[in-house]
Amino acid sequence: MGTMETKRTKRIIALAVIIVLVIAGICFFLLWNRQKKGVDETGYSAIENLTLDVGEDTPSIIWSKAYEGEESAEDASESQLSSSEEVAPESGKESSDELNETTEGSQEETPEDGVRDSEKDGIKESNSLESVASDVASQETPAESAEVTAPASISPEDRVIDFATLQAKKNAHIYAWINVPGTNIDYPVLRHPTDDGYYLYHNLNGSSGYPGCIYTENYNSKDWTDPVTVLYGHDMRSTGTMFHQLHKFEKQNFFDTYEYIYIYTPEKTLKYQIFAAYVHSNEHLLGNHNFSNQEEFDSFFNVVKSSAGGVNHVRDGVSVTSDSKVITLSTCIKNKPNNRYLIFGVLTQ
Repeated sequence: MGTMETKRTKRIIALAVIIVLVIAGICFFLLWNRQKKGVDETGYSAIENLTLDVGEDTPSIIWSKAYEGEESAEDASESQLSSSEEVAPESGKESSDELNETTEGSQEETPEDGVRDSEKDGIKESNSLESVASDVASQETPAESAEVTAPASISPEDRVIDFATLQAKKNAHIYAWINVPGTNIDYPVLRHPTDDGYYLYHNLNGSSGYPGCIYTENYNSKDWTDPVTVLYGHDMRSTGTMFHQLHKFEKQNFFDTYEYIYIYTPEKTLKYQIFAAYVHSNEHLLGNHNFSNQEEFDSFFNVVKSSAGGVNHVRDGVSVTSDSKVITLSTCIKNKPNNRYLIFGVLTQ
């Protein structure tokens, strides 16, 4: 009798084990199939989708350093946006699988195309300042930005920005203004007094999210006297705003045609001549290079000036020495999270 009970118990245990294994197998299969379906439909794994679930109207992912945040947040947002982004036929945007010839997904246009696009988008040189509020997500009307409007007849050197009004009505952290002729880059420049990454993920009106602002870090002074001053801006491919149109300089003819950057401050106007457009690593330039050191300055820019080829362009005959004052515009490159696209200009007046 005891033997029969023992056998019955063993059979019950064996059956229970089999049932548990079958249930576990079914659950595993369903989970695997669901994950596989998710990858097939979206092209991203479940973990990747966690980082991609960032839109232009949501706060970006914040890392311990501003430049790390730019890489993560902007790449995440633009990866999501690029899947649904629609480009008008007249935009002149072209893409290529040959990344050594052109950055994939960048908006590339001839200077003539750029002018036509600006007119079609209602962003002309004469009224681009009126649309700055919407460009930087301040959600204010053009009329409220009248204090920074410049007539088309005024040359870049003669423009005057009313910084007192901007600081009072828009944001007290505005301390300069940048204009890059040939592009729609015509924005205030901000610096947060304590948080270098603040304007990476905050807009002009203080709201969090994209597109952020054009900003500098506390590595630089605010008087533009440092050997190298770096300005950061998102590559907003979905809207073509912020520093997206820096990628126009990937075209040799555009680089040859447009060669100046203007920085306006309350005291003066600074004119920089663009001497290089350059694909660099995503290293933090001011954190990894001591440009106050003559040898390090010369070594870095000798490499830049010898890099011509592909989307890298160098302007001949422009003198850049350790006594120069250089401005650097930095933005992301689609599908190249470990690189940055840099535009270098040297102060001429």
